[in-house]
Amino acid sequence: MLERGTVSGLLTGCAAIVVAHDDGDCTALRSLAQRVGFGLVTSLSQSGDLAQRLPFFLVHYGMAVATKKHVLAQLRGASDDNVRFAPIVLFVPDGPSDEMLFYIEMGFDDVICLPDKSHILEARLAAQIGQERRFIETKTYLGPDRRRMETDRHGRARRSVDYEHTRLTIIRQPGVGVRIVHRELFLKTL
Repeated sequence: MLERGTVSGLLTGCAAIVVAHDDGDCTALRSLAQRVGFGLVTSLSQSGDLAQRLPFFLVHYGMAVATKKHVLAQLRGASDDNVRFAPIVLFVPDGPSDEMLFYIEMGFDDVICLPDKSHILEARLAAQIGQERRFIETKTYLGPDRRRMETDRHGRARRSVDYEHTRLTIIRQPGVGVRIVHRELFLKTL
């Protein structure tokens, strides 16, 4: 049975961990997380034991770009797969598409423009769990596979993909955590 307040009932088994520059921004993200139905809402400094909840990191746009990159690096570099592969979602005001593309390429799982209706936010967040997701790991990047962004509008590659990398297929499930279901290593061709 689906729980009231969520599109899929899945978010009740998840913990929203808000990451923001100041208390006001943190409060705004906490309110949003509670409104869309997360089972637990906390901040990064107070996350501690998540008691079998799948973590979601909700990041506020108000932090400097360097800070956002640092947060991504810290989370993606964690030893716990539930943190390394957790959804990391950036919330931004509606803005130019170039800015959204910049953050997507940076490695956020999703970039959501606010304001938006609660049911749309719920659906976007719930889409991060319960289905296979492809991740790429290189020497300098661990995050969602962005190969669809590697071509221009005419289908030509924007850059070479001749580099060593690992392609991981993961599933994020509340109550279970993150599972790596497939791993492929691609070696650089000489």
